[in-house]
Amino acid sequence: MFAKATKNFLRDIDDGGELISVSSLNDSDKAQLLSVVAKKRRFWCWQKSKYHFSSCACLLGDVLTEEKAVKPVVVESEFVKYEGKSDDVIQGNVDADFGTFHGTAIGTGRVESKSSFGNLRKQEVDMQHLMKDVQDRKINLHHPFIRQLHENKNDVLCVLKEKIVTTQKCVISEHSQTEETFGSKLGVKAKMVKVSVTENGNFIKDENTVLEIPAPTSIAYGVVELFVKCDGHFEFCLLSEKQGGFEKESSEKHQCTNPVLYNSPSLCDWDVVDGLRDVSVDGQPVPSNTALSVLKSDILEFTKRFDLLKELSETQCEELYNLLCEILDDGQIVTQIQAVVEDICLGSKPGLTSLNELTFPQKEYAQKILSLVGYDMQNEKLIEPSKKDLITAFHILTSALDEMPDSALTILGACCKLHLLPALCALPNITSDEGLCSRTEPLLSDLIDQGTFQIVQRLFALCNMRLEMNKKAMHVVTFKDPGFLPLILYIAMSGFHALIKNLKI
Repeated sequence: MFAKATKNFLRDIDDGGELISVSSLNDSDKAQLLSVVAKKRRFWCWQKSKYHFSSCACLLGDVLTEEKAVKPVVVESEFVKYEGKSDDVIQGNVDADFGTFHGTAIGTGRVESKSSFGNLRKQEVDMQHLMKDVQDRKINLHHPFIRQLHENKNDVLCVLKEKIVTTQKCVISEHSQTEETFGSKLGVKAKMVKVSVTENGNFIKDENTVLEIPAPTSIAYGVVELFVKCDGHFEFCLLSEKQGGFEKESSEKHQCTNPVLYNSPSLCDWDVVDGLRDVSVDGQPVPSNTALSVLKSDILEFTKRFDLLKELSETQCEELYNLLCEILDDGQIVTQIQAVVEDICLGSKPGLTSLNELTFPQKEYAQKILSLVGYDMQNEKLIEPSKKDLITAFHILTSALDEMPDSALTILGACCKLHLLPALCALPNITSDEGLCSRTEPLLSDLIDQGTFQIVQRLFALCNMRLEMNKKAMHVVTFKDPGFLPLILYIAMSGFHALIKNLKI
């Protein structure tokens, strides 16, 4: 819940900016100015980098060759007073707001939620002073943290240069809302996380309140990347186009993946400094104001691996499909499963301790899902080594789901329950280069109903696509600067569709 609250906060005030949300209270304690941070680039072009603090809480001065403390000049200022309010309505008939998406229900209900971290402050390092302070000093390449970071050629050394902290005690609560009779056929669960400031120590708790955080607590931070030369000299990457990393020692390239599990270097080719080569749409995010047809080759390139899901029996496919649909309203399980699968694909021991953050029912879902794709969590090994390609395919699916907004995951679950995936997956292949498709197209018959159409329209909007319909045709194009979200949505839908192609669901 803490991770979701901080993520929502950044989505509201710094979407697409340079700040990084703090994902756990433990990391909040580690988020000190001048902390060294490992930036880990990922497998697929659509995945955002992950940031990890050193387990020994190292500061920049700790990883330099000279044993001399680095004392930053810190500038502190008012950042923002953050208050959010939502009014969630359930009423009528497939056409109102519920939870985090637009639809209609039988009956009426209203949930009003407020989110407030209160008055926030920014603490940042004076970079000019810092650069003078560390001038001519070197990174100690033999320091354990640096040595391990350097071994993974795709990782980047960063330094925490700014952070956003609370000034008041806050309570984070989660409200779960379930409506099982939408349109007489659609059941949807929605979870809302809200943050409330406690005034004078007073707070009226309800049954959903589970977490109280003290002040000051770090909820977001920013880093500056370092470019480290072979002799240990380094420079701060102050321009956005300047990338950090370790200087090349040769012209060789390094595969980011475990060769045992991955046999497609063209999809995941790491350069020692420059990192992952984006492959989608000629190395660029999805183009602006463009028809879905432009994504056909890229969708196929990634989703052809979903044919491996045919290795599962019909019963296993159905069980996996149903379990995945159940967790789509809970982004925390999706994130933790993705983390375990990624560790498996790297050939490293999965960080299963992160699953301890899940409740018992959540953990049961995770164990069942991983078991179905061939991984035994209890003994931490592949059940059948010959099924390693199945884990690869599943990794593509979970990586896409993990990058989707939580609200979009909820609506995707609704689309699965309404059996809309065949129609949605057909759209890129039957729309023109202008994004048009006739309403009389038989494959789209399930989307014509006004209520159903509005649900799909909301899903597309959350994934940066505009879907419209008139009496003659449907029209779908990407937003301006859509990023990778349209491709991510289609990879996720294709994975679910692959599981049910041969089932009578």
